[in-house]
Amino acid sequence: MIKPVLNSAGLVAVALAVFNLSACSTAQTHKVDDETYYLTEYYSEPLTDFESWALRRQAKELCPTGYDYLLRKAGKPSEFAKQHFQCLGEKDCSYALEWRIRCVERPEEKFSIFGRT
Repeated sequence: MIKPVLNSAGLVAVALAVFNLSACSTAQTHKVDDETYYLTEYYSEPLTDFESWALRRQAKELCPTGYDYLLRKAGKPSEFAKQHFQCLGEKDCSYALEWRIRCVERPEEKFSIFGRT
C-alpha cells in the first residue's frame, strides 16, 4: 500500500524537476534595433531541426504581439553529427542555433496536434 504512494510521490517530484529545468532558458538575446533581435541557444546533440521551445518562449517575451523569422540557422566550425551515438565517441556535437526575428503585429498561431498549418 505504501509503495504505490512512494512511487507516485517520486514521479511527481521528477515531473516538477523536469518542469522547472525546462522553464530555465539558455537562450541568449542580442538587440539589433527596436524591432529586431538575434536569439542564440547552444546544444550538444545532433541537429534535428531549427525549432526551439526556449527560443520561441524568448521571442514571445520580446515580441508579445508576434514576430517574423528573418533567419534561422545552426552553426559550428566542423561537420554536424547525424546520429546520437556519434556524440558518445569522437565527434563534437556542440552547435549554436540562431534566430533573427523582427517584431510585427500578428495573431498567435492556434495549437494543432498536426503541427504548423
